[in-house]
Amino acid sequence: MSRVAAGKRRQQNKSAILSVVIIVSVLLVILSIRCMQLYAKDMEYAEKEASLKSTYNDELERSEEIEEYKEYSQTDDYIIEIAREKLGLVFEDETIFRQAE
Repeated sequence: MSRVAAGKRRQQNKSAILSVVIIVSVLLVILSIRCMQLYAKDMEYAEKEASLKSTYNDELERSEEIEEYKEYSQTDDYIIEIAREKLGLVFEDETIFRQAE
């Protein structure tokens, strides 16, 4: 092989290595950008999950309150309270005092 051919071959090897380095660098940059985007999306999902858990817990508490109210509404105390408030009913042996206006 002549020196010219060997020099040309080295030049081709250098350009091939340089192109491989450039391609790998571009892929690393793309991978880094995508990784940052996924990290941001993961944070967004974590916030959404915390919000949904909070809402879920609130709804569980509300459900318990409704269940307690349902049980209370089936008692005699509730019926008496509603009869007094809405209908103005009283027991036979009770005396009602009203303030003069």
